[in-house]
Amino acid sequence: MEKDKDKKHKDKSKDKNKDKEAEKSKQKDKKSKDKEKVTEAPAAAPTATSAPKKYTIVIFDGNSMHRWDEIFAGKTLRDGSTLRIVQCSWMDAEVCVYGGQSGCLLTVAPVRDTDGVAIKPSTCSVKPDFVLMRNQPRGPVPANDRRNVLYGLMMANVPAVNSLLSEYMNLERPIMYGALKEIEQRVGHDKFPLVPINYYSSPSTMVIGPDYPAVLKVSHAHAGMGKIKLDSGEEFRDIATVLSLHGDYCTGEPFYQGEYGIRVQKMGNSYRVYKKVATGSGWKSQFGGADLQVVEVTETYKLWVDEAAKCFGGMDMLAIDAIHGVDGKDHIIELNGTAIGIKAQYW
Repeated sequence: MEKDKDKKHKDKSKDKNKDKEAEKSKQKDKKSKDKEKVTEAPAAAPTATSAPKKYTIVIFDGNSMHRWDEIFAGKTLRDGSTLRIVQCSWMDAEVCVYGGQSGCLLTVAPVRDTDGVAIKPSTCSVKPDFVLMRNQPRGPVPANDRRNVLYGLMMANVPAVNSLLSEYMNLERPIMYGALKEIEQRVGHDKFPLVPINYYSSPSTMVIGPDYPAVLKVSHAHAGMGKIKLDSGEEFRDIATVLSLHGDYCTGEPFYQGEYGIRVQKMGNSYRVYKKVATGSGWKSQFGGADLQVVEVTETYKLWVDEAAKCFGGMDMLAIDAIHGVDGKDHIIELNGTAIGIKAQYW
């Protein structure tokens, strides 16, 4: 009897163990199936790509003969986004910059607007996505000073070519010359033959003059404005008394009798060199006239603009102006930013 009881007890224990194992097995199967369900769940539907946008490009070029609307006609970005081209002068632009997400609001009287919203003298307001500068925001006289518009674009961090910082730095001759001087000191005068320049912060400092004959350049003006040729110390002292009326800074540099002028242009990875042969009788090619001849791009010329392109955080469009003297040597005289002449056939 006791043996039978022990046998029955063992059989019951075995049955219980079997039941437990069966339950565990069921739970494992369930977990495995749940895992499979998660793994086999269909992937979420892909999010719809954003539709192409229209971006506003503001081009500062007040010359109505320059057809930027035609240059960009039919052009799109890689994602298919289209472009609105608004071409205007710095003189016909005002800017407000608001905090938060509002950003920059530019009010202009366009000479060209591909959306046809307004044409000068009518005005319209745009939020620029990009700015291309083809001339400077500052002319030779106070009435042509539009730096306040540039400041607003800088505050709003509007992308531009060249960078707004480089445009700002290029507005003053001593700052531009300092950047070129750094290149000369780094690569050597033989490779980067920059002219020696004296700087005078006011007429009262004009005591020691440059070597004569010399060229005196008053303040920031370009394109032949504010420049005078001096042949003696007496003339240097005379012009100092004239400058005393306004207190402008000025620079003085040796006058080199030129055989021809040189302009080396760099736009992105494209290079072009012009030989400027004077056609007039004056010493200023801007007023006497010059015949521009395209010449070979040498390694020397490439070095000039490649080094200058590093100035002020980087420049995409620039030109180095130099004089090839009757002494057979090249003399670098200045750096120009985006306000460089481009012959019509290369637009």
